[in-house]
Amino acid sequence: MAGKTIAEKALSRNSTSGESVAAGDLVDARVDGLLAINYLHVGGTYRQMGFPDGPPTVFDPERVYLMDDHVQPPRSVEVARANRESAGVAARLRLGHYRSEMGIGHQIMLESGYVRPGELVVGNDSHTIAYGAVNAVSTGVGTDEAAYVWAFGDLYFTVPETIKVTLRGERRPYPFAKDVILYLAGRYGDSFAQDHAIEFDGPFCHALDMSSRVTIADHAVEVGATFGIFPFDETTDRFVAASGGDGRSYEPLEADPGAVYATQVEVDCDSVDFQVAKPFRFDNVVPVGEVAGRRIDQARIGSCANGRFEDIEIAARMLRGRRVAPHVRFYVSPASLAVYRQCAQAGLIGDLLEAGVQVDSPGCAICQSPGIVLNEEVCISSTTRNYHGRFGGATCADAEVYLAGPATVTAAAIAGEIVDPRDYLGG
Repeated sequence: MAGKTIAEKALSRNSTSGESVAAGDLVDARVDGLLAINYLHVGGTYRQMGFPDGPPTVFDPERVYLMDDHVQPPRSVEVARANRESAGVAARLRLGHYRSEMGIGHQIMLESGYVRPGELVVGNDSHTIAYGAVNAVSTGVGTDEAAYVWAFGDLYFTVPETIKVTLRGERRPYPFAKDVILYLAGRYGDSFAQDHAIEFDGPFCHALDMSSRVTIADHAVEVGATFGIFPFDETTDRFVAASGGDGRSYEPLEADPGAVYATQVEVDCDSVDFQVAKPFRFDNVVPVGEVAGRRIDQARIGSCANGRFEDIEIAARMLRGRRVAPHVRFYVSPASLAVYRQCAQAGLIGDLLEAGVQVDSPGCAICQSPGIVLNEEVCISSTTRNYHGRFGGATCADAEVYLAGPATVTAAAIAGEIVDPRDYLGG
């Protein structure tokens, strides 16, 4: 009998029927946690169903995590009213984990210990997949599905086939995970894992800190994956212990030795150069040297992919004794208030301000259109996506957005054009 992958094990463990499942099976699975972001959406679903005051019940008030992350501060009266409704629903249903502060829900979920290894977690945002960094099996779902889970605590899944990605090489002394996932997208395409799970493994994988693992798991959705899962190891154990959470026990998952994979991919990360995704696709990737010299107008560091301390620290370190090019607007947004506080305590905020960086509030705005990039402008960003109109909507659909890691973004902000970041990284 064939062994099971991590995805097969998680969905078998949580099957409401108690039956073991394999790739291709349809399974009704109990959900261990639901991230509900932007009550505006879930509340709208319940209004359409005839519940004007929102959900009448909740499957477990300690397992629904309601956050206003994309809409803090609110940008319209409609959103402000939705945030007020969100607080009312949380109070009425006595939700144990309602968070209204500025910050990205995915970062808050991880740093607060709301996600534990081996759990099955869903959320109404595609980057819920990021929790695979802590050995959870997590994925984004639609608003209607999230509303269903809110009330009943289970959901139907098609058990995905799994791709095993083995990462070999040594960890770099600066954030490099973005370059690895961009390389994968550039080599195999942005749909090579469509409707599959990805299991990451290998020496490079185990050498990564948690921030880097979140970057890769977060971007698994950009190559089509349903789940993007890292193994449980000492790094995971330390992170989970430090995050605290509610102290509940957990059971990590690992694949069986005889697990069957749809395909297996190996990457020699030591041979991977700094990577840049050109407009307007995540998989339109080239080594940085092929786009060196492209003049930029904006640079950004932030988002659920690259808004953590390690991403901001490298920018501050590279900027000490230097300044942002006069014609460049460089925006940095910490992923959460906790990250902001950590950066402030380490003196990074002062370093950034001294160099001419605009430090923005924690949250999702850095990844969306409130910060406009005009059609005639060029932006390089460590955020998640670079499709037409990402930073300005339809009226700015031709604005060029390049994606890269935080070191490459910072180097471009200093030079005023895309350059090899090794010119500014020193030893």
